[in-house]
Amino acid sequence: MLVTIIIPSAGCRPELLQRAIKSALIDDAKVQTEILVILNGKSGMDFDESSSFQHPLVKYYKLEEGNVSKARNYGLSIAQGDLIRFLDDDDYLISEIAYQQYTELYNSDADLSTYMIFCLDDLGGKYPVSYLHKYNSGAEAILSGEVIGTTLNNLYKKISIEDLIWNEFNNNGEDFEWFFSVLLNKKCKWIYKDQVVGVWFQHSNERLSTPYIYYPAFKKNTENILKYYEYYQLEEKNKQFLAIGLWRNLHLAFYQAPIYWTKIGLYARTLDSNSRPSDPFFQKLPNWIHPLIIEWLMLPKRWVNHQLRRLKYKLGCSSYIRKI
Repeated sequence: MLVTIIIPSAGCRPELLQRAIKSALIDDAKVQTEILVILNGKSGMDFDESSSFQHPLVKYYKLEEGNVSKARNYGLSIAQGDLIRFLDDDDYLISEIAYQQYTELYNSDADLSTYMIFCLDDLGGKYPVSYLHKYNSGAEAILSGEVIGTTLNNLYKKISIEDLIWNEFNNNGEDFEWFFSVLLNKKCKWIYKDQVVGVWFQHSNERLSTPYIYYPAFKKNTENILKYYEYYQLEEKNKQFLAIGLWRNLHLAFYQAPIYWTKIGLYARTLDSNSRPSDPFFQKLPNWIHPLIIEWLMLPKRWVNHQLRRLKYKLGCSSYIRKI
């Protein structure tokens, strides 16, 4: 079995890139990983691949334009594997669990497989970023707005994604947009487990993406979970999970477009009359106090806080921990 691992890289984090490659490399009688490192942008073009990790299964390519989605699309166009995985150059896999995921998906009739990840910072701090153990299926998790669209925890059969491309014009939340494009391309059979397959590494090195997700991405995610619910004609019981996901996106982005999110909140209450944001403050509220009232009351403070976060980011003094 051949598995293609596509690693886009700007070439400016060579130590992390080498760790990612080594974590992904498997070469035994049953599984081989073809690792495609797609160096892109000025730093990528200047990168000396001869000084980087070398192995017959590791191949380096260069693209002049610095665009992570274009790099992933190029990797897809030349991939030879039966299975495809995307891996950012600063993240890494847990090899034995990845091996299990490969053999499991390859020998099944499923189209994709999702395992769990955790977040680790460069000081050793560990942060949970997905709570797959709380759900019985991928459908429940995706409707609830869980973070399962990140690149490293998902594995695909090549035949299921070979006619899809990453949106090269989106650089905020593009991984979630891609994941939904897979789910909405056809009705997928989905393996879903809460075993940890990789580490989403947070570090203070130069960032290649912003640490915040903005309104257009939250709006797109909301539209996509609504499409997903309709497309898969899910059972009535899944309405409660859809309501959870709508409130999650609403609460995170309300201050950016309050009129739009008010409409979403009113709709969520038609799905589940007791639904509300998962924040402990909202959970303690009596049901007769509509959560949208609180969201509107909090709007000025949250808008100011958002502007302060943006200022700190521009000044280079914000936390490097990704806000999701």
